Amino acid sequence: MGVNYWLYKQEFEGNAGSLDKGEPVVLEMMDQTDKIWKRAKVLLLREPAEGSTPVGLLGPFGEPHAEGKYHVKVLEISSSALEEEE
Repeated sequence: MGVNYWLYKQEFEGNAGSLDKGEPVVLEMMDQTDKIWKRAKVLLLREPAEGSTPVGLLGPFGEPHAEGKYHVKVLEISSSALEEEE
């Protein structure tokens, strides 16, 4: 299964309390279309929902796993995370 976004596993786990609760969280995610890390406000979901997209998680050394196991519904995307640091 292909995914549209990748999330850092540690950041995802830190926000796992919001999973399926309808509580928006802000985190970094890599958009597979343009390969740029972006900051986004999303809803974290275990199952597909209307308007959601599958995601994968990246471990500490960038190893991909849980591809398509979780979904996000993107509410808002900010500029790239790298641009915010400058």
